[in-house]
Amino acid sequence: MAAAVARGLGALDEWQAKSLLAAYGIAIPGGGLAHSEDEAVAIARRLGGPVAIKAIGAHVTHKTECGLVALNLSDDEAVRTAARSLLALTEGEGARLLVERMVRGAREFMIGMKRDSLFGPVIVFGIGGIFAEAHKDIALGVTPLRDRDIEGMLAGIRASALLGEFRGMPPVDRAALVGAIRALARIAEEHPAVMEIDVNPLIVEGSTPVAADALVILDHAVGRGASATHSRVISTPDLTPLFSPRAVTVIGASDDARKWGGSLVRNLIDGDFAGPIYPVNGRGGTVQGLPAYASIVELPEVPDLALVALGATHVSAVIEQCGERGIPVALVVAAGFAEAGEAGAEAEAELVETARVSGVTLIGPNCMGLLATHSKLHAVGFLELQPQPGGLSIISQSGNIGVQLVTRAERRGVGIDKYVSVGNQASTSALDVLDALGDDEKTAAALVYLEGIGDGRRFLEVMRRITPKKPVVVLRGGLTEYGRRAAASHTGAMAGSADVFMAAAHQAGCLVRTGPDESLDLALCLSALPRPAGRRVAVMTLGGGWGVLAADELARNDLELAPLEPSVLAALDELLPGYWCRSNPVDLVAAIGSDLSSRALTVLAESEMVDAVVVLGILRSPSTGWTSDEPAAAGVAGGSGRGSFNTAENAFLDRVTELMTSTGKPIINVPLRPLEAATFPGGGRYDPVMLYSPVAAVRALAAMAWYGEYVDGQEGP
Repeated sequence: MAAAVARGLGALDEWQAKSLLAAYGIAIPGGGLAHSEDEAVAIARRLGGPVAIKAIGAHVTHKTECGLVALNLSDDEAVRTAARSLLALTEGEGARLLVERMVRGAREFMIGMKRDSLFGPVIVFGIGGIFAEAHKDIALGVTPLRDRDIEGMLAGIRASALLGEFRGMPPVDRAALVGAIRALARIAEEHPAVMEIDVNPLIVEGSTPVAADALVILDHAVGRGASATHSRVISTPDLTPLFSPRAVTVIGASDDARKWGGSLVRNLIDGDFAGPIYPVNGRGGTVQGLPAYASIVELPEVPDLALVALGATHVSAVIEQCGERGIPVALVVAAGFAEAGEAGAEAEAELVETARVSGVTLIGPNCMGLLATHSKLHAVGFLELQPQPGGLSIISQSGNIGVQLVTRAERRGVGIDKYVSVGNQASTSALDVLDALGDDEKTAAALVYLEGIGDGRRFLEVMRRITPKKPVVVLRGGLTEYGRRAAASHTGAMAGSADVFMAAAHQAGCLVRTGPDESLDLALCLSALPRPAGRRVAVMTLGGGWGVLAADELARNDLELAPLEPSVLAALDELLPGYWCRSNPVDLVAAIGSDLSSRALTVLAESEMVDAVVVLGILRSPSTGWTSDEPAAAGVAGGSGRGSFNTAENAFLDRVTELMTSTGKPIINVPLRPLEAATFPGGGRYDPVMLYSPVAAVRALAAMAWYGEYVDGQEGP
């Protein structure tokens, strides 16, 4: 390896590549190198069976396409003829002949490694052979790989059944296959010059995976001293002053609420912020009834948080003044930085350096602000956001998407703890904010909108640290080429490979969604409901059609229809007409009465065979006495609480709350008539959740079940 790098080679030939693999314990065919027909015949005799001959060399590529491979050569004459032909085809190219024992096996896989620009070494496993690119049946794993990550890769391909006993063939030696995958990860770690490894096919001979072909691509510049992966060493800043400031200053404050500085002051006042608010305005006097100060120097005390609402050209000087006064955190709403082009990027770099030298933690620039409901800190420009306090925190790289998520949460009665818009995240990233929330007791779950992650290793580290303690839903933008272009024009964020990102997120326990509604639905369920202990689901429905849709979606999401044991059937027989289906889904056959629904739900939720319940069509239906004269559906401000339901429905939802508390099982309701996804604040440990369709309810449960399995598996290696 060192010699190849020193010579400036762009790749190892197949013999060198296989020798490297063998040194790390990967099985390769027996064989040797020949420079002549006679040497090829001698090696074939020593191997004692059918052989393959390949022309290899520094300038020999695409051997199969160029006819530089001869297979199944069984006697001296066939070997000699093939050797003569290959040497003639490669004359003058310095080629040698690799003579190897033919590897025979019906199952062909592939393993490989490629260095991703954001995540570093990524391992690939999948179906191999000449049709590998057509099948595209692969799974990815980002190093470092844990045992569970590798097992997830093996189970993650569509053809995973080929790893077991199959049509008389023995199961693949799993330990050897896992060892081969680990070997590629070790090579990547120990040899920074190795940029890519391709082992295809990896033929299963009997039960042993054998590397029948191998390619190793090098970057000799990296091998001579440069780093193969670019990962910054980061310490999470102390964001306590951001979340719980004792005093706040608004720099660029104004009496005009149509300006950033005016709207920030107005929202701080209207939000009943308990601490002092210090407007800074060059004219002094008063701003919106508060004493104003002509400069930061004149402030009567040092605030914990500065909200900077000045034009981009003034921001760097203001941050320097914040540092001189000892203000620890500054949030900059101004645009005109990296998102605006080359000149803006230079100004942003200057701003970051100023903040670093001044000892100021910088949030933004180009952001909308923040909320911290438990601190009564409402510091979002222009919009008056007043969500109720709760356990969900939202972090967004996009101000408008973040505001949209908070607004929808407010409409649905979803309790919010914190919302932070990070904008260009020039200094403090969304991951930094998330990391700071990892040990925050008030945050039960997090919803993060990301367009780019910048540092894949940092992403993995933060997520792996947080997700075992609390769920993280990632709303991801920039996964397509169009999205990446839009992200670049929006914030200058660099998006990585979609497949690699999804693999990393899966390994780190993240729940990735691509739409605001679905991501908020899932975050709502994770923050308001208990986590299911398994995948067995009972479906209680007022009509058969919705039960069918739910059952189909359960199957598509690897959930199970919970079996109804005899005691459950007997209890339901006492409640329902004799012609009920006596199976799951449990069709209440249009039986009327919320008390009946509550009793049937109790029977299902308390069954030892049930891990979760989906309730379809009970709310907003004749079974609970609901009519079109009832109050408007949730979806208007304040419409998701008790006032949205009649007395019978309130009683039913109270019973849902009681059952979730007593059983620790999630119960999701889907009303008969349309209702925006919402919570029903019950005052208990868990709040009932209403989603808008059977499909949405089942998908949310499937994600919750997967997350539970991830958390439970953290005790393993």
